[in-house]
Amino acid sequence: MLHCRTIAQPGSSGATALWVDLCQPTPEELAQAAQRVGFAIPDRAGISEIEFSSRVRVEGQALVLNLPRFQYEAAHGVAPLGFVVAPGALVVQREYPVPALATLEADLDKHPCDGPADLFLRMIERIVDHLADLLESLESTMSEFSRQAFNKPKRRRAARRLEHMLHEVGQMGRQIGILHNTLHGLLRMLNYLDESMPEWFGEHTHKRITLVLKDVASLSEFEQQLGDRIEFLLDSVLGLINMDQNEVMKVMAVASVVGIPPTVLVGVWGMNFAAMPELQWHYGYAIALVAVLTSIVVPLAWFRRRGWV
Repeated sequence: MLHCRTIAQPGSSGATALWVDLCQPTPEELAQAAQRVGFAIPDRAGISEIEFSSRVRVEGQALVLNLPRFQYEAAHGVAPLGFVVAPGALVVQREYPVPALATLEADLDKHPCDGPADLFLRMIERIVDHLADLLESLESTMSEFSRQAFNKPKRRRAARRLEHMLHEVGQMGRQIGILHNTLHGLLRMLNYLDESMPEWFGEHTHKRITLVLKDVASLSEFEQQLGDRIEFLLDSVLGLINMDQNEVMKVMAVASVVGIPPTVLVGVWGMNFAAMPELQWHYGYAIALVAVLTSIVVPLAWFRRRGWV
């Protein structure tokens, strides 16, 4: 899909620049967009390359900035996001809808941008704000899971609930890994701009780049902290599952040990020997029952005294 919109050009009244938005473009749309902006636009393979020289580079006056591993919403998969910023045009290439771009386009009518560089920084600022919201949501969910895992329940923890929690923790770990790649790509991009910003960006944009860079750096530190917490939570949930399994095995072990003495007694008295004095006793049956019950109660009392049951 190819969508073009004119935006204000800084420094000259009446002049306009072009904002080209490409969503899963076809080769024909890429060629059409390149013809309109006057410079080459990399295809999907070009913005997916992970080496630094392919992520950030200068082609003439155009600045090519790519995020090869980008995810904006959990519902979407990981896909590349590419920008080409030039004095007279901004090209955005994406694989799925990015709500920040839609809201920004609606906001341009009320707050016009000051050229492609200003529009690009607005996009980055909105993306960073959304990533911060995602990290805050993950932190809140993680805290709730920690509370559920370590609070002493009134009844025994259900294995199915722990398995569900383990699945959710795994999903959070996967999302944190994706956010790590996104934030790492933004850090590389913004570090490059902070050190080698083109002159046509304007002096006032350097402070904005530095501020956004600090925000991304703080989010990256927060993401690393969440990564450590998710590892601890994952180990904790696995430990709780093992504890519940050990409880089941302990009950089965106690039941098997308690069942051995009465089984031996019943087996002895069930033999078909002719000379068994107990069979002739008047109270032999009652004595046998008492002996069997005693052989059950004594091991249970011993286990209870040791604190095993």
